[in-house]
Amino acid sequence: MSQWRLAARLAWRDLRGGIGGMRIVLACLALGVATIGGVGGLRDMIRDGIAGEQRTLLGGDLSIESSDPLPTELAVFATAHGARVSGVLRMRSMLYAPRGAGQADARMLVELSAVDDSYPLVGTIALTPQAPLNRALAPDHGLPALLADPLVIDRLGLKVGTIVRIGTARFHVAGSLDRTPDGAGTVTLAPTVMTTRSALDEAGLMQPGALVNHALRLALDGPAAERPARAHAMAAAITARFPDQGWRIRGEADAAPALTRTVDQMARFLALIGLCALLLGGLGVSTGVAAWLEGRGRTIAILRCLGASGPLIRRTFGLQIAALCGIGIGAGMVPALLLPPLAARMLSGLLPIETTMVPPLLPVLTAGLFGVLVALLSVIVPLARACAISPASLFLEQIQRGTMRVRSWRVGTALILCVILAGVLTVRLADSPLFAAGFLAVVLFAAGILVLAGTTLRWGVSALLARLDTARGVPRLALALSAHRNATTTRMVTALGAGLAAMAAILLTEGAMMAQLRDQMPHNAPAFYFIDIQPGDLDRFDSLAKAQPSVRAVQQLPSMRTRVVAVDGVPAERVNATPQTRWALRGDHGLTVAATPPPGTRLAEGTWWPADYDGPPLLSLDAGLAQGWGVQVGSTIRLNVLGRAIDVRVANLRAVAWRSLQLNFAFVVSPGLLSHAPHTFVATLATDGRADQDAATLAAITDALPGVTGIRVADVLARLTALAGQIATALSVAASIIMASGALVLAATLAAGWRQRVANAAILQAVGAGPRQIRTIWLIEFTLLGLVAGISAILLGASAAWLVMRQVLQLPWTADWTAVGGMMIGTLAATSLCAMLVWNRALRPLRGRTR
Repeated sequence: MSQWRLAARLAWRDLRGGIGGMRIVLACLALGVATIGGVGGLRDMIRDGIAGEQRTLLGGDLSIESSDPLPTELAVFATAHGARVSGVLRMRSMLYAPRGAGQADARMLVELSAVDDSYPLVGTIALTPQAPLNRALAPDHGLPALLADPLVIDRLGLKVGTIVRIGTARFHVAGSLDRTPDGAGTVTLAPTVMTTRSALDEAGLMQPGALVNHALRLALDGPAAERPARAHAMAAAITARFPDQGWRIRGEADAAPALTRTVDQMARFLALIGLCALLLGGLGVSTGVAAWLEGRGRTIAILRCLGASGPLIRRTFGLQIAALCGIGIGAGMVPALLLPPLAARMLSGLLPIETTMVPPLLPVLTAGLFGVLVALLSVIVPLARACAISPASLFLEQIQRGTMRVRSWRVGTALILCVILAGVLTVRLADSPLFAAGFLAVVLFAAGILVLAGTTLRWGVSALLARLDTARGVPRLALALSAHRNATTTRMVTALGAGLAAMAAILLTEGAMMAQLRDQMPHNAPAFYFIDIQPGDLDRFDSLAKAQPSVRAVQQLPSMRTRVVAVDGVPAERVNATPQTRWALRGDHGLTVAATPPPGTRLAEGTWWPADYDGPPLLSLDAGLAQGWGVQVGSTIRLNVLGRAIDVRVANLRAVAWRSLQLNFAFVVSPGLLSHAPHTFVATLATDGRADQDAATLAAITDALPGVTGIRVADVLARLTALAGQIATALSVAASIIMASGALVLAATLAAGWRQRVANAAILQAVGAGPRQIRTIWLIEFTLLGLVAGISAILLGASAAWLVMRQVLQLPWTADWTAVGGMMIGTLAATSLCAMLVWNRALRPLRGRTR
C-alpha cells in the first residue's frame, strides 16, 4: 500500500506541471466514446419505444391479413375463443376535391382505410376537432364522413364540411386524422384517409379483383404477461381450423418489422462508424501517450537513478495516464447521455412512436468500457517501454529510446485479453457476430497493409539512397530523413492512411450508391401506372388513353394477387432464402396471366409455353428470386390465389429489369386455370413528359373512370431522390466524424515526432541549411508520405466499398474517380499544410535570418 501511496503522490506532483500533449489523447477518446454511446443510446430508446407499443402498433394481439375477403366464420371463431375483433380494409384510390367554378377537381392518391365500430381495439386515435371516432364518422345530411391525413387537407385545401369524392361516392370531410394507433404497423405509399366499411361499399370500389388488404385484428383481455402465450395458442388454433388459407398472421413481435429493421440497420452502420472513430482514436492515444512519456523520459531516468523500481515507475505513470484517459472517457460519456434524448426529440415528428426521454445507461457504460479497452491497448506498450528506461538514458537518450523493444509475456497476455474483450464488445455493438467478425478482420487487414506500406516506403527509400550514393542536395536529405531508423515514417503512413482509408470507404460507397441511382434511374420510364381497371372498362380506358395527344404508348396486363405458400414442398416461412429475396416469401404480390411473353421479356433459362397452351399451370419466375430461393426450371411452387392453393411448375426464368419501372411481374402464369378468375387490369402510359399534358391525361381518364387509380411515376422518383438525399446526408455525417478522428490522429503523430524534428532542424541549421532549404526538405518528405498514405488508403477504401456494394448491398460497383482524385488532392494539400505548420513552429527562432 505504501508503494501505491508513494506512486500516487509522485503522479499528482508530476501532473501539476500540466498535461501537455495529452489533450489530443483526451479528444480522441471523447469523440469515439461519445459517438458509440450516443448512437447506442438512441437505438435502445427507439427499440424500447417500439417494444412498449408493439400491441398498439399491431392494433391488437394478433392481426390476420389477406388480399382476399376473410370469411365471417373466422371472426365468429375468434370471438368464441374470447377475443375482441375488429375488421380493417385498406386500398389505394384517388380522392377528388373541388377547386371552384370552371376548374377541374384537384386529385390526390390516398390510402383508404375502412374501419368498423370496434376500431381501435387498443390505443387511441387523435382527431381534430376532438371527438369520439364513431361520432366523427357519423353520416351528415345523408353523406358518409371522411377523416383525412393533415397532408391531404393541406395539399388539397380541405376544410371541415368540404364535399369530396372517392370513386362514385361523395363524402363530407369531418376532420383531420392526426394519429392512428396502428399507423406504423403498415407500409403505405400515400397519406391515409379513413371512413366506415359501409361507406366504402357505397363508393363502388369493392370490385372483383381490386387491390384490397383485408385485416382482422384480435385483442385478448387479461393479464399482460399471459397475452403473448394466449395469442400464440390462438394463432395455432386458427391455423388448424382454417388450413392452407395463405393468410398472414402477425403477432406483437412482428408488429412493425420495417421500422425495426430500418432502425437496426442505421444503428449498426452508425455504431461501426463510432468504432472506426474510436479505433482511429486508439492510434492517436497510443501515439500521444508515447510522446507524452517520451517527454518525461528524463524524469523517469532521474527516478531510476534515485532508486525507483520498475513497478513504482509503472504505477506512477500508469496512474497519471489512467486519470487523464478517465477524463477523456468521462468527457465522451457526458454527451453520450445528453444527445440521445435531444435526437429523439428532433426525430419525434418522423417516428410513429413515443420514446422515453430518459437515456439508457447500458450503451453509455458499454461505450465507456470500450474506451477503457482502447486506452489499455494503446498505452500498454508505451508504458512498458517507459518502465524499461535505464539511468543511462540521461546520457544516451535518443539512442536508447529509439531502439528500445519490449519483450514480456505479461505485456503480450494483457494485449491479447484486451483484444478478446474488445471483440466481445464489438459483437454487442454490431448485434451480429458474423458482421462484427468481418469488421474486425477488415480493420486488422487494413492496419497490416498500412504498416507494410510505411515499412516498405522506408526500406525502399533506403535502397534508393544506396543506389544514389553520389547524389547530393535537398532531395537526398529529404529522402534520408524518411529512411532514418528513428524516423516516424511508418507511424505517419499508418496514422494518416487509417483515417483516409475509412473516409475513402465512406465516400466511395456513397459515390457508388449515387452513381447506381443515377445510372439505374429509368430514362424511358412510363409516366403513369393505372390500377384497378375492371375488364369491362378496359376498352374504354384504352380509347381514352390513346385519344390523349401526349400519350405515346399504352401497355396493359391482367393482375391478381397471390401469396407464396411453399417452394418445392418447403413452407414459405422455412425456405432458406437469401436476405435480398426473403421479402417475396412474405405478403401478397402481383401475378399476371399471359399466353405470350410480355413486351421486353428476356429469358434467362427455359422456354416459353405455346400460345395455345391449355395444360397444367406453368410459371415464369423472376430469375433473381429463383436464385435466392434455390429454384430451377422444373421446380414446383405452391401459390395461394383467391384463397385456393395451386401448384405451378417453373417453366422458365426471366431476367427482370425492375429498375426500368416498366410493367413487370415476378410471377407470370400460363393461361388456362386462372384465365377466368376474377381479376383487374394494370396499365402503363408513356407520354411526352410535359407536366400540363400529363395532368390533363390523368384528369381525363380518372374523371371518366372514377374507380381507376392513377399513380404518377414522377412522384415515385421524387421519393427515391429524397431517400437518396437522406442516405447521402447520413454518409456525410459519418465522413465528418471519421475526418475529425483522422485529424486528431495526425496531430498526435506530428506531436510524437516533434522533438526529433526540432533536433533535425538544429542539425541542418548547424551544417548551413537555411529556413527555405529546411522547408523544402520537409515539404518533400511530407509529400512523399502523403502520396504513399493516400494511395494505400484509396486502395483499401475502394476494396471496402466494393465489398459493401457487391457482397452486402448486392449492387454493381462503380468507382467515383472524381471523389478519388479530390481525396488525393486533399491529402497532398493536408500534408503540405502540415509541413508548413511544422516548419513555422520549429524554425520560429530563425525568422529574419538570411541563409
